[in-house]
Amino acid sequence: MEEITPACLGWDIDKCLYANDFNDYYHSKLDASAESAYVFLEGNQLPENWLGVEKFVIAELGFGTGLNFLVTWHEWLKKGHSHQHLHYLAIEKHPLKSESLRLLLEQYPQLAEYAHELLENYPPLLTGMHTIKLADGQITLTLCFMDVVVALEELVADVDCWYLDGFSPVSNPAMWCEKLMRQIAALSRPGKTTLATFTAASAVRRNLQAAGFVVSKRKGFGRKREMLIANYPEPAVHTDPLSPWYSLPVAYNLNTGTMDDKRTALIIGGGIAGCQSARALAERGWKVRLLERHAELAQEASGNKAGVLTPKMTARLDWGERFYRQAFLYANRQLQRLKQAHNDLQWDACGALQLNHSEREAKRWAALCDRNLPADFIRLLNAEEAGQVAGLPLDFGGSYFPDGGWVNPQSLCEVLVRHENIEVLSDTSVLTLKKAGEQWLVCGEYEDLAPADAVIIANGKDIRRFTEAVALPFVPVRGQTSYAASTDITRSLKVTLGHEGYMTPAINEQHIFGATFERENESVILSGQSDEQNWQQLHEHLPQLASQLRSVGSSHAALRMTTPDRYPYVGPLADNERYFDNYADLRYGRVNQVYPPATYVEGLYVAGGFGSRGLTTSALATALLAALINGEPLPVEKSLYCKLHPSRFLIRHIRKNRE
Repeated sequence: MEEITPACLGWDIDKCLYANDFNDYYHSKLDASAESAYVFLEGNQLPENWLGVEKFVIAELGFGTGLNFLVTWHEWLKKGHSHQHLHYLAIEKHPLKSESLRLLLEQYPQLAEYAHELLENYPPLLTGMHTIKLADGQITLTLCFMDVVVALEELVADVDCWYLDGFSPVSNPAMWCEKLMRQIAALSRPGKTTLATFTAASAVRRNLQAAGFVVSKRKGFGRKREMLIANYPEPAVHTDPLSPWYSLPVAYNLNTGTMDDKRTALIIGGGIAGCQSARALAERGWKVRLLERHAELAQEASGNKAGVLTPKMTARLDWGERFYRQAFLYANRQLQRLKQAHNDLQWDACGALQLNHSEREAKRWAALCDRNLPADFIRLLNAEEAGQVAGLPLDFGGSYFPDGGWVNPQSLCEVLVRHENIEVLSDTSVLTLKKAGEQWLVCGEYEDLAPADAVIIANGKDIRRFTEAVALPFVPVRGQTSYAASTDITRSLKVTLGHEGYMTPAINEQHIFGATFERENESVILSGQSDEQNWQQLHEHLPQLASQLRSVGSSHAALRMTTPDRYPYVGPLADNERYFDNYADLRYGRVNQVYPPATYVEGLYVAGGFGSRGLTTSALATALLAALINGEPLPVEKSLYCKLHPSRFLIRHIRKNRE
C-alpha cells in the first residue's frame, strides 16, 4: 500500500497536452468534447440506456482531465430526471493536480459550470476512494486514485456501462490485458452492461472476448477508422467477489425499481449516527422517522459543545488511516454543502494542529515527512511554523490539517434532520422490535409506531439492548470535557490543538478542552475529578497556554462506545444462529470450500461504535450504510467494507472456537 504519484504533464508544439510517463495524449487534437460524446455516450447507447431507471452506474478507466465525466454530466442533466441518480466511478493511477486540471478545463467554456463545481470538490491527491456529491445530489462521483488492477479488486458495484479511456494499448499495455478485462466482466451486470473504447486494437478485442464480452466494431471518431463497442451477456456463472459471510444484503429496491412507492425507515437514536443515517436515506427518497428518547437531539455521546474534525494518521499508510482520511474529507465536503444551505450550522474549518507533544508523536511526524503527502491535505510544521499557524507561540511542531476544525454536534444534528423526508419523534423510547411480515414494528413506551421497511439501530450505548454481545462486542469509555473562559491572550488561538486531548479556539468566549478517556466507568454524572484530570493534562502539554486560562468548569460527560478494533459497526445484522450453522467449518480452517451467502435479519441494520471520532467518520459510514440498503455502489473499498462489517467479530468467534 503506497501513495500515488501525480500525473507528469507535457505540451507539444501545438500546445496539446500529453502524459510524459506514457508519451500519449489525453484526448483528440480535433474536438475532444465531441470525441467524448461520440465514443462513450453514443458507443454505449446513452442516454437511451439510462432513461427510466432509478440509478445508473458508469465506470471509467482513466479519469484524465475529467472531460468524459463532464460531457456525461451535461447530457445527464439534459436527458435525466430529478428522481434519477447517476453513479460515476472513475479510476486514475496518476491524477492531475487541481491547478493543472483548472487550466485544462478552461478550454471548454460550454462545460464551465460543471467544471467549477468539480474543482470546488476535487480531493487532495491521496490514495483511496473519494466519493463526491454533485449537481444538488443527482450525481455521485467516486474517484479511485490507485492502480487500476487494485481499484477493480476493491470496487463493489454492478456497472451498467464502461468507458475504457486509458492511454493507448501500445503506451500502456497493462491497462488492456486479459486479467483486467476479466475484472471488468466480474463487475458487469449480466445481460445489460455495455462497453465502449476509442481503440480497435486486435489484442484488446481478443482480451474482451476472452472475458466473455460480445465485441463489435463501429466507425471511429474523426480520422480514426474504427473503435470497439461490446456488451456483456448472461454468463454461465457470475461469482461474488466478497467472502460469503460479508456478502451484500438484498437491496430494498433493485435497479429496475422506481420511486413511486415511498420506502420507509425507522431510526433509533437521535445522536450523530442516527441523524446522519436519517439524512443519508432521506436524500435517497426514503421516508424516515427518527426516534429520540430525550426531548432534544444529541443529548448523550453527541452532546458535547464542540468536537474536533481531524483525520487519524499513522507512520505508514494502512487501512485505518485510509478510512479516517477518506471519512474526514467526505465530512468536510458535507459540512460545506450544509453550511451553504443553513447559516446557523455551528462549524468552523479553522484548521487543526496535532502537536508533537511526545516521543511517539514526534516519530510519527518524522515518518509522515518522508511520505510526500499533499500540502492541501497536511502540512508538517516545526515549532515556529506551528506557532504562526496557531496564532500564539508553541513549544512543539506538528501536523497541520488546513481543512480541520470544530463543529457543534447538536447544531449538526439539527441541520441534518431538516429534510422534507425526515420526521423527528422526540420523547420516544423504544422497548422492543419485532418483525411483522416483511416490515418492522417498533413498540414504544406508550404506543406502537407504524411499521417500516427498514430499521437502523443507532442509539449509542443502548445498542446492546437490541444486539448480542458475541456478535457486537463494545468497549464503553467515559469521556468528560471541560471549559475555560477565554482571555485576551488565548483569543489569539486560531486552530484546534491536539495533544493527548484537544483544545478549541474561543467559542462564545469559552475554550472546550479534554476529553478524559476512562475505561470501566459508565457514570455520566459530571465530575470535578475529571475536570482536574483535563486541567492537569493541558498544563502538562500546553503549560503557557493553560496558565492564561481562568474559570474552569465542567462542560459535558458521556459514555462513548468504541469497538475492540476501533472500527465502527456499519451494515446489516447477522442471523447469528444461521451464521453458526453455515460457517461452522471455519473453525477447522476450511476457508476455501463453498459456503452459502450470509443470512441477515432482513431489514435490520446498525450504525454504532464510533467512539470519540463520530464527527469525522459518521458521514461516510452512513453513506456506506445507505448504499447497502439501496443497492448502490459502495463508497468505500471492499477491504474497508469488510473491516466495518458488523459480523466481523462473529466470524472471528466461530473461527477461534474449535471443537
